[in-house]
Amino acid sequence: MQRVKALVLSGALHWSAILALSLAYYAFYLNSGFNFSDAGNYAQICFELLLGRDPNEFAINYGILWFKIGQILFYLFGADFGLIKLLFFFCIIVTNILVFYTVHLATSSRLLAFGAAVTTMLVPAFPPTSFYALCVMLNVAVQMRLIQKHASPWHAILAGAVLAFTFQIRPDFGYVFVVPLAVVIILASYASVSRSDNSTRIQFGKNLGFSALGGFVSVLVIGLIASVIGGYTDVLLRQFMEYPTMMAGYLLDGIRQLTAGPAPSGLYVPELLQRPNLVDILSGDWGNAQLSLLIYLPTLLFIIFVLFNVPLFFRFLNNHQKGPFTQNIVALSAALATFPHYFFYRPDMSHIANFMPGYIVLVAIFVSQIYGHIRSGNQKWRRFGAASIFFLLALNIGIYLWVGMQSPATGSIAVAIERTEKFSADNGVDVLVTPVEKSDLEFLQDVIVQNSLRGDAIVCVPYCPGVAFMTARKMLLPNFYVDDTYLLQKPDWLPSAINLISESSPAVIIVIDWAINGTEQSRFTNWASPFITVVEELANTKITRGSITAYVL
Repeated sequence: MQRVKALVLSGALHWSAILALSLAYYAFYLNSGFNFSDAGNYAQICFELLLGRDPNEFAINYGILWFKIGQILFYLFGADFGLIKLLFFFCIIVTNILVFYTVHLATSSRLLAFGAAVTTMLVPAFPPTSFYALCVMLNVAVQMRLIQKHASPWHAILAGAVLAFTFQIRPDFGYVFVVPLAVVIILASYASVSRSDNSTRIQFGKNLGFSALGGFVSVLVIGLIASVIGGYTDVLLRQFMEYPTMMAGYLLDGIRQLTAGPAPSGLYVPELLQRPNLVDILSGDWGNAQLSLLIYLPTLLFIIFVLFNVPLFFRFLNNHQKGPFTQNIVALSAALATFPHYFFYRPDMSHIANFMPGYIVLVAIFVSQIYGHIRSGNQKWRRFGAASIFFLLALNIGIYLWVGMQSPATGSIAVAIERTEKFSADNGVDVLVTPVEKSDLEFLQDVIVQNSLRGDAIVCVPYCPGVAFMTARKMLLPNFYVDDTYLLQKPDWLPSAINLISESSPAVIIVIDWAINGTEQSRFTNWASPFITVVEELANTKITRGSITAYVL
Protein backbone atom coordinates (compact mmCIF):
# COMPACT_ATOMS: atom_id res chain seq x y z
CA MET A 1 0.00 0.00 0.00
CA GLN A 2 2.83 2.39 0.89
CA ARG A 3 4.54 1.58 -2.41
CA VAL A 4 1.35 2.32 -4.39
CA LYS A 5 0.91 5.62 -2.55
CA ALA A 6 4.55 6.54 -3.23
CA LEU A 7 4.13 5.80 -6.93
CA VAL A 8 0.94 7.89 -7.13
CA LEU A 9 2.57 10.82 -5.33
CA SER A 10 5.67 10.56 -7.52
CA GLY A 11 3.56 10.56 -10.69
CA ALA A 12 1.50 13.50 -9.44
CA LEU A 13 4.72 15.40 -8.74
CA HIS A 14 5.92 14.96 -12.31
CA TRP A 15 2.53 15.88 -13.77
CA SER A 16 2.47 18.97 -11.57
CA ALA A 17 5.94 19.91 -12.79
CA ILE A 18 4.88 19.54 -16.43
CA LEU A 19 1.74 21.58 -15.72
CA ALA A 20 3.70 24.33 -13.98
CA LEU A 21 6.37 24.50 -16.70
CA SER A 22 3.73 24.55 -19.43
CA LEU A 23 1.76 27.34 -17.76
CA ALA A 24 4.89 29.42 -17.19
CA TYR A 25 6.12 28.95 -20.77
CA TYR A 26 2.82 29.54 -22.57
CA ALA A 27 2.04 32.60 -20.43
CA PHE A 28 4.92 34.37 -22.21
CA TYR A 29 3.13 34.33 -25.57
CA LEU A 30 -0.50 33.38 -25.01
CA ASN A 31 -1.69 36.75 -26.32
CA SER A 32 0.78 36.90 -29.24
CA GLY A 33 -0.67 36.97 -32.72
CA PHE A 34 -4.09 37.00 -34.31
CA ASN A 35 -4.44 34.07 -36.69
CA PHE A 36 -7.49 35.16 -38.70
CA SER A 37 -7.42 31.97 -40.77
CA ASP A 38 -7.29 28.76 -38.69
CA ALA A 39 -7.94 30.25 -35.24
CA GLY A 40 -10.36 32.72 -36.77
CA ASN A 41 -12.19 29.90 -38.52
CA TYR A 42 -12.80 28.10 -35.23
CA ALA A 43 -13.84 31.29 -33.45
CA GLN A 44 -16.20 32.37 -36.23
CA ILE A 45 -17.94 28.99 -36.52
CA CYS A 46 -18.48 28.92 -32.74
CA PHE A 47 -19.72 32.53 -32.89
CA GLU A 48 -22.22 31.81 -35.65
CA LEU A 49 -23.47 28.71 -33.86
CA LEU A 50 -23.93 30.91 -30.78
CA LEU A 51 -26.01 33.32 -32.87
CA GLY A 52 -28.26 30.42 -33.87
CA ARG A 53 -27.04 29.69 -37.39
CA ASP A 54 -28.01 26.22 -38.59
CA PRO A 55 -24.83 24.11 -38.90
CA ASN A 56 -26.24 22.75 -42.18
CA GLU A 57 -25.89 26.23 -43.69
CA PHE A 58 -22.10 26.28 -43.71
CA ALA A 59 -19.16 23.92 -43.93
CA ILE A 60 -18.15 22.34 -40.61
CA ASN A 61 -14.65 21.16 -41.46
CA TYR A 62 -14.04 19.02 -38.33
CA GLY A 63 -16.18 16.99 -35.95
CA ILE A 64 -19.17 19.04 -34.82
CA LEU A 65 -18.46 18.42 -31.12
CA TRP A 66 -15.19 20.36 -31.38
CA PHE A 67 -17.15 23.48 -32.37
CA LYS A 68 -19.93 22.81 -29.87
CA ILE A 69 -17.32 23.03 -27.10
CA GLY A 70 -16.43 26.55 -28.26
CA GLN A 71 -20.10 27.47 -28.60
CA ILE A 72 -20.73 26.39 -25.00
CA LEU A 73 -17.77 28.47 -23.80
CA PHE A 74 -19.16 31.50 -25.65
CA TYR A 75 -22.62 30.87 -24.21
CA LEU A 76 -21.25 30.73 -20.66
CA PHE A 77 -18.70 33.55 -20.81
CA GLY A 78 -19.47 35.53 -23.96
CA ALA A 79 -17.75 35.48 -27.35
CA ASP A 80 -14.11 36.14 -26.58
CA PHE A 81 -11.01 35.31 -28.59
CA GLY A 82 -9.08 34.87 -25.35
CA LEU A 83 -11.29 31.88 -24.50
CA ILE A 84 -10.36 30.30 -27.82
CA LYS A 85 -6.65 30.62 -27.09
CA LEU A 86 -7.14 29.22 -23.59
CA LEU A 87 -8.97 26.23 -25.06
CA PHE A 88 -6.19 25.58 -27.57
CA PHE A 89 -3.48 25.70 -24.92
CA PHE A 90 -5.56 23.60 -22.53
CA CYS A 91 -5.52 20.88 -25.21
CA ILE A 92 -1.75 21.33 -25.56
CA ILE A 93 -1.09 21.08 -21.81
CA VAL A 94 -3.24 17.95 -21.44
CA THR A 95 -1.35 16.48 -24.41
CA ASN A 96 1.98 17.16 -22.66
CA ILE A 97 0.79 15.37 -19.52
CA LEU A 98 -0.53 12.43 -21.55
CA VAL A 99 2.80 12.12 -23.37
CA PHE A 100 4.56 11.81 -20.00
CA TYR A 101 1.97 9.33 -18.70
CA THR A 102 2.11 7.14 -21.81
CA VAL A 103 5.89 7.03 -22.13
CA HIS A 104 6.25 6.28 -18.43
CA LEU A 105 3.75 3.42 -18.73
CA ALA A 106 5.60 1.98 -21.70
CA THR A 107 9.20 2.40 -20.55
CA SER A 108 9.03 2.75 -16.72
CA SER A 109 11.51 5.62 -17.15
CA ARG A 110 10.46 8.92 -15.61
CA LEU A 111 13.51 10.62 -17.13
CA LEU A 112 12.60 9.51 -20.64
CA ALA A 113 8.94 10.38 -20.08
CA PHE A 114 9.83 13.82 -18.76
CA GLY A 115 12.15 14.45 -21.72
CA ALA A 116 9.39 13.48 -24.17
CA ALA A 117 6.88 15.76 -22.42
CA VAL A 118 9.32 18.69 -22.36
CA THR A 119 9.86 18.25 -26.11
CA THR A 120 6.14 18.48 -26.85
CA MET A 121 5.92 21.38 -24.39
CA LEU A 122 8.67 23.44 -26.06
CA VAL A 123 7.35 22.90 -29.59
CA PRO A 124 3.69 21.95 -29.20
CA ALA A 125 1.16 21.21 -31.89
CA PHE A 126 -0.23 24.07 -33.99
CA PRO A 127 -2.72 25.64 -31.52
CA PRO A 128 -5.85 25.87 -33.75
CA THR A 129 -5.55 22.14 -34.50
CA SER A 130 -4.13 21.08 -31.14
CA PHE A 131 -7.08 18.73 -30.73
CA TYR A 132 -5.41 16.43 -33.31
CA ALA A 133 -2.67 15.56 -30.83
CA LEU A 134 -5.11 15.52 -27.92
CA CYS A 135 -7.36 12.95 -29.61
CA VAL A 136 -4.34 10.84 -30.53
CA MET A 137 -2.84 10.92 -27.05
CA LEU A 138 -6.14 10.25 -25.26
CA ASN A 139 -6.58 7.04 -27.26
CA VAL A 140 -2.94 6.02 -26.99
CA ALA A 141 -2.84 6.62 -23.23
CA VAL A 142 -5.94 4.58 -22.40
CA GLN A 143 -4.95 1.79 -24.78
CA MET A 144 -1.44 1.69 -23.36
CA ARG A 145 -2.95 1.39 -19.89
CA LEU A 146 -5.10 -1.50 -21.06
CA ILE A 147 -1.96 -3.39 -22.06
CA GLN A 148 -0.47 -3.26 -18.60
CA LYS A 149 -0.92 -6.03 -16.05
CA HIS A 150 -3.98 -5.84 -13.83
CA ALA A 151 -6.02 -4.21 -16.61
CA SER A 152 -9.67 -4.27 -15.68
CA PRO A 153 -12.99 -3.85 -17.51
CA TRP A 154 -13.03 -0.28 -16.19
CA HIS A 155 -9.98 0.50 -18.29
CA ALA A 156 -11.76 -0.97 -21.31
CA ILE A 157 -14.84 1.16 -20.58
CA LEU A 158 -12.63 4.24 -20.52
CA ALA A 159 -10.97 3.22 -23.81
CA GLY A 160 -14.36 2.78 -25.47
CA ALA A 161 -15.60 6.11 -24.10
CA VAL A 162 -12.51 7.94 -25.39
CA LEU A 163 -12.99 6.35 -28.81
CA ALA A 164 -16.61 7.55 -28.97
CA PHE A 165 -15.52 11.04 -27.92
CA THR A 166 -12.89 10.99 -30.67
CA PHE A 167 -15.46 10.04 -33.31
CA GLN A 168 -17.37 13.21 -32.50
CA ILE A 169 -14.25 15.42 -32.53
CA ARG A 170 -12.36 13.92 -35.51
CA PRO A 171 -14.16 10.93 -37.05
CA ASP A 172 -11.07 9.88 -39.02
CA PHE A 173 -9.08 9.39 -35.81
CA GLY A 174 -12.01 7.38 -34.45
CA TYR A 175 -11.78 4.99 -37.38
CA VAL A 176 -7.98 4.82 -37.07
CA PHE A 177 -8.02 3.84 -33.38
CA VAL A 178 -10.70 1.18 -33.70
CA VAL A 179 -8.10 -1.26 -35.05
CA PRO A 180 -5.44 -0.96 -32.31
CA LEU A 181 -8.16 -1.02 -29.63
CA ALA A 182 -9.51 -4.29 -31.02
CA VAL A 183 -5.98 -5.75 -31.07
CA VAL A 184 -5.27 -4.47 -27.56
CA ILE A 185 -8.47 -6.02 -26.18
CA ILE A 186 -7.66 -9.38 -27.73
CA LEU A 187 -4.08 -9.42 -26.47
CA ALA A 188 -4.71 -7.69 -23.14
CA SER A 189 -6.56 -10.76 -21.94
CA TYR A 190 -3.30 -12.71 -22.23
CA ALA A 191 -1.16 -10.01 -20.65
CA SER A 192 -3.57 -9.43 -17.76
CA VAL A 193 -4.51 -12.98 -16.77
CA SER A 194 -1.39 -14.93 -15.93
CA ARG A 195 -1.21 -18.70 -15.71
CA SER A 196 -4.82 -19.18 -16.73
CA ASP A 197 -6.32 -21.65 -19.13
CA ASN A 198 -7.54 -20.53 -22.54
CA SER A 199 -11.22 -20.54 -21.57
CA THR A 200 -10.55 -18.09 -18.73
CA ARG A 201 -8.53 -15.86 -21.00
CA ILE A 202 -11.22 -15.92 -23.67
CA GLN A 203 -13.86 -15.03 -21.11
CA PHE A 204 -11.70 -12.18 -19.80
CA GLY A 205 -11.19 -10.94 -23.35
CA LYS A 206 -14.96 -10.97 -23.90
CA ASN A 207 -15.45 -8.98 -20.72
CA LEU A 208 -12.96 -6.39 -21.92
CA GLY A 209 -14.60 -6.26 -25.35
CA PHE A 210 -18.13 -5.80 -24.03
CA SER A 211 -16.89 -3.25 -21.50
CA ALA A 212 -15.23 -1.22 -24.26
CA LEU A 213 -18.38 -1.48 -26.36
CA GLY A 214 -20.45 -0.34 -23.39
CA GLY A 215 -18.23 2.71 -22.84
CA PHE A 216 -18.34 3.50 -26.55
CA VAL A 217 -22.13 3.23 -26.84
CA SER A 218 -22.74 5.21 -23.65
CA VAL A 219 -20.73 8.22 -24.77
CA LEU A 220 -22.04 7.97 -28.33
CA VAL A 221 -25.63 7.90 -27.09
CA ILE A 222 -24.97 10.97 -24.95
CA GLY A 223 -23.60 12.70 -28.03
CA LEU A 224 -26.61 11.65 -30.12
CA ILE A 225 -29.05 12.88 -27.48
CA ALA A 226 -27.22 16.22 -27.34
CA SER A 227 -27.34 16.41 -31.16
CA VAL A 228 -31.10 15.77 -31.17
CA ILE A 229 -31.63 18.51 -28.59
CA GLY A 230 -29.31 20.85 -30.47
CA GLY A 231 -30.75 20.00 -33.89
CA TYR A 232 -27.52 18.84 -35.54
CA THR A 233 -27.95 15.05 -35.65
CA ASP A 234 -27.84 15.04 -39.46
CA VAL A 235 -24.48 16.87 -39.39
CA LEU A 236 -23.04 14.43 -36.84
CA LEU A 237 -24.15 11.33 -38.74
CA ARG A 238 -23.13 12.77 -42.11
CA GLN A 239 -19.61 13.34 -40.81
CA PHE A 240 -19.43 9.75 -39.57
CA MET A 241 -20.34 8.50 -43.04
CA GLU A 242 -18.29 10.91 -45.15
CA TYR A 243 -14.94 10.62 -43.39
CA PRO A 244 -13.97 7.08 -44.55
CA THR A 245 -14.41 8.08 -48.21
CA MET A 246 -12.59 11.34 -47.65
CA MET A 247 -9.70 9.55 -45.91
CA ALA A 248 -9.42 7.07 -48.78
CA GLY A 249 -9.41 9.95 -51.27
CA TYR A 250 -6.57 11.76 -49.51
CA LEU A 251 -4.54 8.56 -49.25
CA LEU A 252 -5.01 7.53 -52.90
CA ASP A 253 -4.19 11.01 -54.16
CA GLY A 254 -1.11 11.14 -51.96
CA ILE A 255 0.18 7.78 -53.15
CA ARG A 256 -0.46 8.71 -56.77
CA GLN A 257 1.43 11.99 -56.40
CA LEU A 258 4.42 10.21 -54.85
CA THR A 259 4.59 7.58 -57.56
CA ALA A 260 3.47 9.41 -60.69
CA GLY A 261 3.50 13.12 -59.91
CA PRO A 262 0.50 15.42 -59.47
CA ALA A 263 -2.64 14.16 -61.15
CA PRO A 264 -4.72 16.47 -63.35
CA SER A 265 -7.64 15.78 -61.07
CA GLY A 266 -8.24 13.82 -57.90
CA LEU A 267 -10.95 12.24 -55.84
CA TYR A 268 -10.62 15.04 -53.32
CA VAL A 269 -7.46 17.11 -53.03
CA PRO A 270 -4.48 17.25 -55.40
CA GLU A 271 -1.11 18.06 -53.89
CA LEU A 272 -1.49 21.42 -52.19
CA LEU A 273 2.04 22.32 -51.20
CA GLN A 274 5.31 21.50 -52.90
CA ARG A 275 6.95 18.61 -51.07
CA PRO A 276 10.75 19.02 -50.75
CA ASN A 277 12.78 16.41 -52.57
CA LEU A 278 15.19 14.05 -50.90
CA VAL A 279 18.02 15.59 -52.92
CA ASP A 280 17.43 18.84 -51.01
CA ILE A 281 19.28 17.20 -48.13
CA LEU A 282 22.46 17.25 -50.24
CA SER A 283 21.82 20.58 -51.97
CA GLY A 284 23.60 22.76 -49.41
CA ASP A 285 20.41 24.66 -48.70
CA TRP A 286 20.16 23.97 -44.97
CA GLY A 287 16.61 25.36 -44.72
CA ASN A 288 15.17 22.97 -47.31
CA ALA A 289 17.37 20.16 -46.01
CA GLN A 290 15.91 20.53 -42.51
CA LEU A 291 12.34 20.39 -43.79
CA SER A 292 13.21 17.39 -45.99
CA LEU A 293 14.68 15.55 -43.01
CA LEU A 294 11.61 16.30 -40.89
CA ILE A 295 9.36 14.96 -43.65
CA TYR A 296 11.28 11.84 -44.64
CA LEU A 297 13.19 10.71 -41.53
CA PRO A 298 10.05 9.47 -39.72
CA THR A 299 9.24 7.23 -42.69
CA LEU A 300 12.68 5.65 -42.54
CA LEU A 301 12.46 5.25 -38.77
CA PHE A 302 9.03 3.62 -39.01
CA ILE A 303 10.57 0.93 -41.21
CA ILE A 304 13.58 0.52 -38.90
CA PHE A 305 11.28 0.31 -35.86
CA VAL A 306 9.27 -2.50 -37.43
CA LEU A 307 12.36 -4.44 -38.53
CA PHE A 308 14.06 -3.93 -35.17
CA ASN A 309 11.04 -5.44 -33.43
CA VAL A 310 10.63 -8.50 -35.65
CA PRO A 311 11.99 -10.72 -32.79
CA LEU A 312 9.13 -9.52 -30.59
CA PHE A 313 6.70 -10.81 -33.20
CA PHE A 314 8.20 -14.28 -33.05
CA ARG A 315 8.20 -14.23 -29.26
CA PHE A 316 4.56 -13.29 -29.48
CA LEU A 317 3.87 -16.28 -31.71
CA ASN A 318 5.52 -18.46 -29.07
CA ASN A 319 3.16 -17.06 -26.40
CA HIS A 320 5.80 -15.04 -24.63
CA GLN A 321 6.15 -11.32 -23.93
CA LYS A 322 2.84 -10.26 -25.46
CA GLY A 323 2.85 -6.94 -23.59
CA PRO A 324 5.82 -5.39 -25.49
CA PHE A 325 4.45 -6.58 -28.84
CA THR A 326 1.04 -5.00 -28.18
CA GLN A 327 2.72 -1.90 -26.82
CA ASN A 328 4.53 -1.41 -30.12
CA ILE A 329 1.26 -1.69 -32.05
CA VAL A 330 -0.17 1.16 -29.98
CA ALA A 331 3.06 3.15 -30.40
CA LEU A 332 2.86 2.78 -34.18
CA SER A 333 -0.78 3.87 -34.18
CA ALA A 334 0.22 6.94 -32.15
CA ALA A 335 2.62 8.02 -34.88
CA LEU A 336 0.76 6.82 -37.97
CA ALA A 337 -2.59 8.41 -37.03
CA THR A 338 -1.47 11.89 -38.12
CA PHE A 339 1.29 10.83 -40.53
CA PRO A 340 -0.85 11.14 -43.71
CA HIS A 341 -1.92 14.68 -42.79
CA TYR A 342 1.54 16.13 -43.29
CA PHE A 343 3.13 13.56 -45.61
CA PHE A 344 0.34 13.33 -48.21
CA TYR A 345 -1.73 16.45 -47.59
CA ARG A 346 0.26 19.48 -46.41
CA PRO A 347 4.00 18.95 -45.82
CA ASP A 348 4.50 22.05 -43.68
CA MET A 349 5.60 22.80 -40.12
CA SER A 350 2.05 23.19 -38.79
CA HIS A 351 1.10 19.65 -39.77
CA ILE A 352 4.48 18.24 -38.75
CA ALA A 353 3.91 19.80 -35.30
CA ASN A 354 0.50 18.09 -35.12
CA PHE A 355 2.17 14.78 -35.97
CA MET A 356 4.98 15.06 -33.43
CA PRO A 357 3.33 14.27 -30.04
CA GLY A 358 2.27 10.78 -31.12
CA TYR A 359 5.55 10.24 -32.96
CA ILE A 360 7.57 11.29 -29.92
CA VAL A 361 5.87 8.50 -27.94
CA LEU A 362 7.14 5.99 -30.50
CA VAL A 363 10.60 7.60 -30.45
CA ALA A 364 10.79 7.40 -26.65
CA ILE A 365 9.80 3.73 -26.66
CA PHE A 366 12.34 3.03 -29.39
CA VAL A 367 15.07 4.85 -27.44
CA SER A 368 14.29 2.70 -24.40
CA GLN A 369 14.61 -0.45 -26.51
CA ILE A 370 17.88 0.69 -28.08
CA TYR A 371 19.38 1.58 -24.71
CA GLY A 372 18.60 -1.90 -23.42
CA HIS A 373 20.01 -3.39 -26.62
CA ILE A 374 23.28 -1.45 -26.31
CA ARG A 375 23.70 -2.43 -22.66
CA SER A 376 23.02 -6.11 -23.24
CA GLY A 377 24.62 -6.51 -26.66
CA ASN A 378 27.87 -8.42 -26.86
CA GLN A 379 28.68 -8.06 -30.54
CA LYS A 380 30.21 -4.76 -31.66
CA TRP A 381 28.26 -4.60 -34.93
CA ARG A 382 24.98 -4.91 -33.04
CA ARG A 383 26.01 -2.11 -30.70
CA PHE A 384 27.06 -0.01 -33.68
CA GLY A 385 23.71 -0.62 -35.39
CA ALA A 386 21.77 0.34 -32.27
CA ALA A 387 23.90 3.45 -31.78
CA SER A 388 23.29 4.45 -35.41
CA ILE A 389 19.54 4.21 -34.93
CA PHE A 390 19.81 6.25 -31.75
CA PHE A 391 21.69 8.92 -33.72
CA LEU A 392 18.91 9.11 -36.34
CA LEU A 393 16.24 9.42 -33.65
CA ALA A 394 18.22 12.14 -31.85
CA LEU A 395 18.82 13.94 -35.17
CA ASN A 396 15.09 13.87 -35.97
CA ILE A 397 14.00 15.28 -32.61
CA GLY A 398 16.93 17.72 -32.49
CA ILE A 399 16.07 19.23 -35.87
CA TYR A 400 12.42 19.44 -34.87
CA LEU A 401 13.30 21.37 -31.72
CA TRP A 402 15.71 23.63 -33.61
CA VAL A 403 13.30 24.44 -36.45
CA GLY A 404 10.12 24.36 -34.38
CA MET A 405 11.41 26.81 -31.77
CA GLN A 406 12.00 29.30 -34.60
CA SER A 407 8.83 28.65 -36.58
CA PRO A 408 5.61 30.58 -35.84
CA ALA A 409 3.80 27.83 -37.79
CA THR A 410 4.09 25.58 -34.72
CA GLY A 411 2.79 26.29 -31.23
CA SER A 412 6.17 27.48 -29.99
CA ILE A 413 7.22 30.84 -28.59
CA ALA A 414 8.37 31.83 -32.09
CA VAL A 415 4.87 33.24 -32.60
CA ALA A 416 5.88 36.12 -30.32
CA ILE A 417 8.78 37.24 -32.56
CA GLU A 418 8.44 40.98 -33.35
CA ARG A 419 4.85 41.00 -32.09
CA THR A 420 4.98 43.97 -29.75
CA GLU A 421 2.09 46.16 -30.93
CA LYS A 422 -1.25 45.92 -29.15
CA PHE A 423 -4.35 45.41 -31.29
CA SER A 424 -7.88 45.39 -29.89
CA ALA A 425 -11.15 44.66 -31.65
CA ASP A 426 -14.61 43.25 -31.00
CA ASN A 427 -15.33 39.81 -29.49
CA GLY A 428 -12.46 40.02 -27.02
CA VAL A 429 -9.67 40.34 -29.57
CA ASP A 430 -6.84 41.85 -27.51
CA VAL A 431 -3.51 40.66 -28.85
CA LEU A 432 0.06 41.61 -29.65
CA VAL A 433 0.93 41.82 -33.36
CA THR A 434 3.71 43.14 -35.57
CA PRO A 435 3.51 46.76 -36.77
CA VAL A 436 2.62 45.59 -40.29
CA GLU A 437 -0.08 43.23 -38.99
CA LYS A 438 -1.53 46.01 -36.84
CA SER A 439 -1.72 48.36 -39.79
CA ASP A 440 -3.47 45.75 -41.95
CA LEU A 441 -5.88 44.70 -39.20
CA GLU A 442 -6.81 48.28 -38.41
CA PHE A 443 -7.44 48.90 -42.10
CA LEU A 444 -9.76 45.89 -42.28
CA GLN A 445 -11.47 46.87 -39.04
CA ASP A 446 -12.12 50.44 -40.21
CA VAL A 447 -13.45 49.44 -43.64
CA ILE A 448 -15.86 46.85 -42.23
CA VAL A 449 -17.08 48.85 -39.22
CA GLN A 450 -17.61 52.04 -41.25
CA ASN A 451 -19.51 50.35 -44.08
CA SER A 452 -21.61 47.66 -42.38
CA LEU A 453 -23.60 47.05 -39.23
CA ARG A 454 -22.83 44.67 -36.38
CA GLY A 455 -24.33 41.29 -37.29
CA ASP A 456 -24.27 41.93 -41.04
CA ALA A 457 -22.99 39.20 -43.33
CA ILE A 458 -19.76 40.04 -45.15
CA VAL A 459 -17.49 38.16 -47.53
CA CYS A 460 -13.82 37.48 -46.81
CA VAL A 461 -11.87 35.18 -49.10
CA PRO A 462 -9.97 32.92 -49.47
CA TYR A 463 -9.53 32.11 -45.75
CA CYS A 464 -9.99 34.95 -43.29
CA PRO A 465 -13.10 34.31 -41.13
CA GLY A 466 -11.30 35.88 -38.16
CA VAL A 467 -11.78 39.24 -39.87
CA ALA A 468 -15.54 38.77 -39.51
CA PHE A 469 -15.10 37.57 -35.91
CA MET A 470 -13.07 40.61 -34.83
CA THR A 471 -15.81 42.92 -36.17
CA ALA A 472 -18.76 40.81 -34.89
CA ARG A 473 -20.00 40.18 -38.43
CA LYS A 474 -21.27 36.98 -40.03
CA MET A 475 -19.83 35.20 -43.05
CA LEU A 476 -22.08 35.16 -46.11
CA LEU A 477 -20.50 32.32 -48.09
CA PRO A 478 -21.03 28.84 -46.60
CA ASN A 479 -17.39 27.84 -47.13
CA PHE A 480 -15.07 29.84 -44.92
CA TYR A 481 -12.06 28.28 -46.67
CA VAL A 482 -11.71 28.16 -50.46
CA ASP A 483 -8.73 27.54 -52.72
CA ASP A 484 -8.01 26.49 -56.29
CA THR A 485 -8.73 22.83 -55.51
CA TYR A 486 -12.40 23.78 -55.25
CA LEU A 487 -12.48 23.91 -59.05
CA LEU A 488 -11.94 20.14 -58.85
CA GLN A 489 -13.89 19.33 -55.69
CA LYS A 490 -16.88 21.57 -56.32
CA PRO A 491 -17.03 22.74 -59.94
CA ASP A 492 -20.19 24.71 -59.20
CA TRP A 493 -18.63 26.75 -56.37
CA LEU A 494 -17.74 29.79 -58.51
CA PRO A 495 -21.18 30.25 -60.14
CA SER A 496 -22.92 29.55 -56.82
CA ALA A 497 -20.78 32.11 -54.98
CA ILE A 498 -21.30 34.68 -57.72
CA ASN A 499 -25.08 34.17 -57.62
CA LEU A 500 -25.14 34.52 -53.84
CA ILE A 501 -23.08 37.71 -54.00
CA SER A 502 -25.33 39.16 -56.70
CA GLU A 503 -28.54 38.30 -54.83
CA SER A 504 -27.42 39.29 -51.32
CA SER A 505 -25.26 42.31 -52.17
CA PRO A 506 -23.15 42.18 -48.98
CA ALA A 507 -21.96 45.56 -47.72
CA VAL A 508 -18.27 44.61 -47.75
CA ILE A 509 -16.22 42.04 -49.65
CA ILE A 510 -12.61 41.44 -48.60
CA VAL A 511 -10.10 39.68 -50.86
CA ILE A 512 -6.67 38.83 -49.42
CA ASP A 513 -4.63 37.76 -52.42
CA TRP A 514 -2.07 35.41 -50.90
CA ALA A 515 -0.66 32.29 -52.52
CA ILE A 516 -2.56 29.98 -50.20
CA ASN A 517 -1.00 26.82 -51.65
CA GLY A 518 2.40 28.24 -52.48
CA THR A 519 1.70 28.71 -56.19
CA GLU A 520 0.67 31.71 -58.29
CA GLN A 521 -2.36 29.78 -59.51
CA SER A 522 -3.59 29.50 -55.91
CA ARG A 523 -3.97 33.27 -55.59
CA PHE A 524 -7.69 34.05 -55.43
CA THR A 525 -7.48 36.69 -58.15
CA ASN A 526 -6.09 34.05 -60.55
CA TRP A 527 -8.25 30.97 -60.02
CA ALA A 528 -11.42 32.95 -59.15
CA SER A 529 -11.09 35.76 -61.69
CA PRO A 530 -14.80 35.53 -62.76
CA PHE A 531 -15.72 36.21 -59.11
CA ILE A 532 -13.46 39.28 -59.04
CA THR A 533 -14.94 40.57 -62.32
CA VAL A 534 -18.49 40.43 -60.96
CA VAL A 535 -17.52 42.02 -57.62
CA GLU A 536 -15.77 44.91 -59.36
CA GLU A 537 -18.93 45.52 -61.40
CA LEU A 538 -21.09 45.54 -58.27
CA ALA A 539 -18.78 47.60 -56.03
CA ASN A 540 -19.21 51.31 -55.46
CA THR A 541 -15.77 51.66 -53.93
CA LYS A 542 -12.56 49.66 -54.21
CA ILE A 543 -9.76 50.18 -51.68
CA THR A 544 -6.44 48.35 -52.03
CA ARG A 545 -3.72 48.04 -49.44
CA GLY A 546 -0.89 45.69 -50.36
CA SER A 547 -2.38 42.25 -50.97
CA ILE A 548 -5.70 43.28 -49.36
CA THR A 549 -8.57 44.65 -51.44
CA ALA A 550 -11.80 45.89 -49.87
CA TYR A 551 -14.89 46.28 -52.03
CA VAL A 552 -17.74 48.40 -50.67
CA LEU A 553 -21.07 47.69 -52.36
